[in-house]
Amino acid sequence: MTGMRITAIDAAVVAGYFVLTIAFGIWSGRKKIRNAEQLFLADREASWPLVGTSLFAANISSQQFVGQAGLAFTIGLAAGAFQLVGALCFTLLAVFFVDVYLGLKLSTSPEFFERRFGTGSRLFVAAINVVMILAANLTAALYAGATVLTDLLGWNLPLQFTLAVVTIAAGAGACAIFGGLRSVLWFDLVQATVLVFGGLLTLVCTVVKAGGPAALGGLVDVHGTSKWSVIQPWSHPFGWLPLATGAVILGVHGHCTDHDYVQRALAAKSLFHSKMGALFAAFLKVLALFVIAAPGVVAVKLLPAATAPDRVYTQLVTGFVPVGLTGLVLAGLLAAILGSMASGLSAVSSLLTFDFVLKFRPAMADGRRVLLGRGIMVVVLVVCVLCAPLIGRYQGLYAYLVKVWSLLAPPVFVCVVAGVFTRRASNAGAVATLATGTVLGAAAFVVLDRPSWVELLPVYLRSSLNLCFVITLVCTAVMMAVSVSRRVDTDDGRYVRDRGSAVPMTLVERRIYRVTLGVLGVVWLAVLVTFSPWGLAR
Repeated sequence: MTGMRITAIDAAVVAGYFVLTIAFGIWSGRKKIRNAEQLFLADREASWPLVGTSLFAANISSQQFVGQAGLAFTIGLAAGAFQLVGALCFTLLAVFFVDVYLGLKLSTSPEFFERRFGTGSRLFVAAINVVMILAANLTAALYAGATVLTDLLGWNLPLQFTLAVVTIAAGAGACAIFGGLRSVLWFDLVQATVLVFGGLLTLVCTVVKAGGPAALGGLVDVHGTSKWSVIQPWSHPFGWLPLATGAVILGVHGHCTDHDYVQRALAAKSLFHSKMGALFAAFLKVLALFVIAAPGVVAVKLLPAATAPDRVYTQLVTGFVPVGLTGLVLAGLLAAILGSMASGLSAVSSLLTFDFVLKFRPAMADGRRVLLGRGIMVVVLVVCVLCAPLIGRYQGLYAYLVKVWSLLAPPVFVCVVAGVFTRRASNAGAVATLATGTVLGAAAFVVLDRPSWVELLPVYLRSSLNLCFVITLVCTAVMMAVSVSRRVDTDDGRYVRDRGSAVPMTLVERRIYRVTLGVLGVVWLAVLVTFSPWGLAR
């Protein structure tokens, strides 16, 4: 043990906030849970602020603060371009997908694939969703939280890291198991507020300490490119080409089909609240560029080059934010991990309950469904606690996350786009696409995990985002070839846009939605141009 990195006052703030947020999470879900819809969909009563902040909190949380700030420290603001891609994808969720999902009255996002294609497709997508949430959400959140906590306490032994993992898992489990999604939604509202405040506070304090904006404008990478540009050359691992292709594909998969996010849209009280919640989350994602990635760039000026990337954010907070406020920022960071864990637990338990168990035992009583869902959460927690320390072997948390997301996304992306926008896509095509994409993604993950093999690949294929695009092209070809060869499946009444129409918005709601959509578009473009080679990052 090397000693605590924070003062006793900040430690007290962290401990107190940690306990209070767990208590609040349980209290906000105090309404007795009698059936699975109450446990997993909060009785479909959520308003747009709850939907939007929960979408944002489920997507951001602390693995983004830890991982993406560390990546920005290494490559610049281009690491935050994922936030702009995420904002675009939440907008697509509002514009194209919410109408279909709510119109079909889905309980889980994989249920869409059964309604459009067949049972096999639903089970396949549900399995992919479960793997993605376990590997890239829950386990990563535990790793990020334990990294922050051990860094603050000065712990450096494996057993101490495991203790931190268990502590965070226990707190998150209490909220999700006893409070359900209603508890998670309110929990996320509080945590998103504190996270954004803490991120802005950290940015302001570090910019002032670095000498102001003028002192930071000249930061460049080894190639002479401004670190404040979100647009990098196509050959860059996170350049404009990988982002415009692979990142958009994994973004649509994550934001528009992953049940961890779609669950919030399904919990909305109406189509208007679901759409506005998605747009609100998109605004917050644009803001996240400044509260997450920008401090990582400022850290280039303030921290030694040898600093471990995944510890950059906590070192900024503990080193440059005033006493007392440091505790609040770090408490929000740790509590957000609890929120991300709780939402992931709710999502994966919902998938396993609805898409697997109840699919084959639909007559199960409501009480037993609730008991089953809670039991699944306990088992999932144990699995994630055992797996979390393994992430440390990768070169940075966010690099691990991008690799997992991008190589699992292509087959689901192809199936959902084909299922919503075309009539020709068939069940046979969907199953073939999912099988092909999963095999190719797993093979690519193995190859990219071996540096000696990566050196043998062309430069373009060394990026997981570019491989994501290539696999998507292969999956598209498979979908087209198999669906055409089995045209008998295309006219079975499964075209969901003919059947999936939600209760329409009122005239006033439609006007509010359209104005909000227009403002979001202007803000998004303004930020992209400002932090590009044509703007401030010249």
